[in-house]
Amino acid sequence: MTKTLISTISKNYAKALMEIATEQKTFEKIEQQLNQIAEVLETSNDLKIVMSNSSISSSTKIEILDEVFSKKIDVKILNFLKVLVEKNRFNEFYPIKSAFEEMIEKHSNKKTVEVYSPIELNFENKSNVLFKLEHKLGCEITPIWKVDKSLIAGLAFKIDDCVIDTSVRAKLANLSKSINR
Repeated sequence: MTKTLISTISKNYAKALMEIATEQKTFEKIEQQLNQIAEVLETSNDLKIVMSNSSISSSTKIEILDEVFSKKIDVKILNFLKVLVEKNRFNEFYPIKSAFEEMIEKHSNKKTVEVYSPIELNFENKSNVLFKLEHKLGCEITPIWKVDKSLIAGLAFKIDDCVIDTSVRAKLANLSKSINR
């Protein structure tokens, strides 16, 4: 999972989306529509090229947005996309989407956690890990389960920008550092 760099500008636009979502209580709907927009952008290379081309006028880009999205997304979200075009910020769409998703997680007391294990965990182990994480962090966890054969034994967790490595590999590395001092 690649992390998108989020600028202050992107956060400001995401805050505007949060205000709309809070006002209308449509957090999930806006998130789904942003995902729809991202999906269309991913599948249509031509649309991506047009939206990032500075030689194409804003009015033409807005007409294209109307044609592509007017029947698929809410008017307020479409207007939001138009503002991005007018302000020459459409290239900030993905960072804005990421910032909005982070704000929703914080608002709904949820966290996405990447859990690394040396082998594929069974349902019971996943349930135990999830229960302990939720109890420790005091919020609902959305896990992303990954296998990392280099861990030897134990688990590693990536929460926001923090990595907690409880694996034997990490313990051996720490022991090696202690010995070398």
